[in-house]
Amino acid sequence: MPNYIITISAFFTAFIITYLVIPVIIRLASMKGLVAKPNERTSHTTLIPTLGGLGIFMGSMLSFTLFSDFAVFPSLQYFLFAMLLVFFLGMKDDVVALAASTKAIGLLLAVSVLVILGEVRITSFQGIFGIGEINYWVSVGFTIFVFITIINAVNLIDGINGLCALLSLISALSFGIWFILEGGILSVQIVILIAALLGSLIAFLRFNVTPAKIFMGDTGSLMLGYILAFVAVMFIEINESYVGLYKLKLSPVVAVGFLALPLADMAKVFVIRIFRGKSPFKADKRHVHHLLIDFGLSHTQAALILSGASILLILLSLYFQEFRAKTNAILILLVALIIVIIPNIINHYRGKHLQNKTDDKP
Repeated sequence: MPNYIITISAFFTAFIITYLVIPVIIRLASMKGLVAKPNERTSHTTLIPTLGGLGIFMGSMLSFTLFSDFAVFPSLQYFLFAMLLVFFLGMKDDVVALAASTKAIGLLLAVSVLVILGEVRITSFQGIFGIGEINYWVSVGFTIFVFITIINAVNLIDGINGLCALLSLISALSFGIWFILEGGILSVQIVILIAALLGSLIAFLRFNVTPAKIFMGDTGSLMLGYILAFVAVMFIEINESYVGLYKLKLSPVVAVGFLALPLADMAKVFVIRIFRGKSPFKADKRHVHHLLIDFGLSHTQAALILSGASILLILLSLYFQEFRAKTNAILILLVALIIVIIPNIINHYRGKHLQNKTDDKP
């Protein structure tokens, strides 16, 4: 069967499964009380069923395992093992909140299996910071760090209707286009994975856009972060050995650009929390999407604005990598940080302006 037929089949199979399963999950979650309750950190005002990530998982993974070729890419067994572990961690956290330490240990175990046993590693910085090939244990440690960072960044950006799914869709599609152009044996398998994920995300968005009927929960956001981290690492590694027309001069820069918005937002809130003497992992409403909602934008408007910003960062990363500068990855993140900090600056001066108006009253 031609690869394009397999890819299209994976997309539509995932879409149909997710589209059919989500309404069932909504009913069951509502019956069992598995719902997100409004609180001071949320921007919804009604009880919304969680576990939407279960629908994404079922659609994308059933489709992927049906159409992928394990003989071509033996590491897929380790990918799926780690995927299942990440999935169950998310499910457990959505049903009964997990301790942060337990979740961290579980994620570390899952990622370590894939990196060490599956040999899915970043082996070279490709000249960034003047560093080329790295030794085995540095490679293992750095790749695990990359996985955990991306997983947490995607998890934290899931705060308003449609945003995490849209940003994940844009990132996955961007990676997927390059893998299609590269056309290698391994790339075909990754394209099938991305196609299945895109089908599930599009079906999920039908129920997640405002007014949302379901949230993806940690089940979905942890899984999306894990898949995007896997795709990013494979993107960097395959590009390193690729010698064809579509070889990128600095694929790590492009990989950072494809995920720059959630990475920058995570970095921003962590720094602000630490600066204020709080734990970087203590949740608050300082994320860029929360601030846009506070400005009076709807969930849809905020999600579309941030999706546009993500596309801009992707295009900038493709442009910057042409110059082969050693610090271009940092430059992309700085641009992303400026984007996510602008709402904080506006909010700060708006607060001072309102305070001055209050002080001026007789």
